[in-house]
Amino acid sequence: MRTYLVAFALSLVMSLVLTRIVRDLAIRFGMFDEPVGGRKLHTRPIPRTGGVAVALAFALPLVGLALWRNDISAEFFQDTPLLLALFGGGGIILSVGLFDDLFDARARVKLAGQLAAALFVWWVGVRIEAFGVPMVGRVDLGMLSLPVTVFWLVLVTNAVNLIDGMDGLAGGVAVLAGGTLFVMSAVEGTVIAALLLASLVGATIGFLVYNINPASIFLGDTGSLLLGFMLGLISIHSSQKSYALFAMVAALLALGLPIFDLVLAVFRRALIGQPIFSADQNHIHHVMLRKGFNTRQSVGRLYLAAIVLEGAALTLILADDMLSAVVIVALGALIVVAVRFLGYGDIIRSGRRARILQNVQQLGAERQAAVEEARDALTEVRTADEVWQIVQVVAEELALAEVSLELQVVPLRTDQTLSYTWGGQRSSDVHIQSREERTFHLALGSRSLGHLRLVSLAEHQVLPPLDQALYRILADGVSHGLATVLDGGNAVAEARRDREAQPNGA
Repeated sequence: MRTYLVAFALSLVMSLVLTRIVRDLAIRFGMFDEPVGGRKLHTRPIPRTGGVAVALAFALPLVGLALWRNDISAEFFQDTPLLLALFGGGGIILSVGLFDDLFDARARVKLAGQLAAALFVWWVGVRIEAFGVPMVGRVDLGMLSLPVTVFWLVLVTNAVNLIDGMDGLAGGVAVLAGGTLFVMSAVEGTVIAALLLASLVGATIGFLVYNINPASIFLGDTGSLLLGFMLGLISIHSSQKSYALFAMVAALLALGLPIFDLVLAVFRRALIGQPIFSADQNHIHHVMLRKGFNTRQSVGRLYLAAIVLEGAALTLILADDMLSAVVIVALGALIVVAVRFLGYGDIIRSGRRARILQNVQQLGAERQAAVEEARDALTEVRTADEVWQIVQVVAEELALAEVSLELQVVPLRTDQTLSYTWGGQRSSDVHIQSREERTFHLALGSRSLGHLRLVSLAEHQVLPPLDQALYRILADGVSHGLATVLDGGNAVAEARRDREAQPNGA
């Protein structure tokens, strides 16, 4: 226990000193998180280099164990896979975080770095290899060890990163999760995991002194990615010693709040139709603010939710299987209540409506542009066949099912009639309920020119009033186009002769 206390105290003191130094240096060199963009909650520039201080305060006491020889330090430095995972995988994550803080990396670049770090951790030998299922026993994952390990590390890393949107929230959640995992590790006898967690919690608490609202420094992606990655890595190392299923579920619950927020974000964006990697202001902490809580009240309530999850995690470790199962069922009901309280159903419905309206607006604008282009082209036609060619093109743009154009300058003389048809042929004994047909009379003053028949299917329409308006504009355009080529039937007769001479024509 003394080694744990020393690691915790050293990390805490170093973090208190280093965070202040890093903050002052960031101010001197202008390394700020500017209050721009839709997701920013702060109103003034604040340094975002706190993750550097946390990383140094976490790592230096561990390196210093080389000077203090005891059983724990000896075991720590003999665990080569863990050392490689800590400094190799952690180094990759630090590099990704620093790059993002300095140059605003794209989400896919950050994900690629996380995958590289997770693959490296698995490669050096820190893996989830088995589960202990009650009444079944040990279940080896085999080749599934790779995707399960990578998924867990990327999940936890992103979860902590995404919840870092409010003063003191990500750091406080990391402290609560790390403290719970520390107790679990101590109970299970995984001393190295407990040592790492003691150092990580100490470094994070020292940083929180400067990060509690109103914050004077932020974690940045360097810090939030590192905290998530280390919590995920240490929980994997601990599970290698105790592979009980409830131990893994307990680790999941210990990190439950950020994971819950991440899962909600993925499902919310998928249901709305947004890209998974897009940013929004619908994370839990954003919703709390919209419900009227200020920053301190929101963080306090989220801390309370995290404490409930930490208590459930410890219950799974200390209680019997029956009580653990009851806790899991109760938590499931609690999650349903939380989702309803936060109003995510309304958020999803509102997002879907906005998405649909956006699609309608875009498609409507495209069809309007097509009809206007056709109307302009119809002012320059010379023959009836040219009119029909333009009608065919715009019919495809409007997703029409059938189109027919009948020109009849002298209605009672059939030899003066010319007909065009386009689209699928429908069997006369088949009734399609969504089929809608409109016929427009084409005229030039008092003189009848013919009829334009447009057939559409309801599922291909954008918005019925808009579609009907576009059909009317098209019909008017055809009338004006025909007015330039029809001169009492001569042009119709000429077009008819041309078509008879070319039976495969339009």
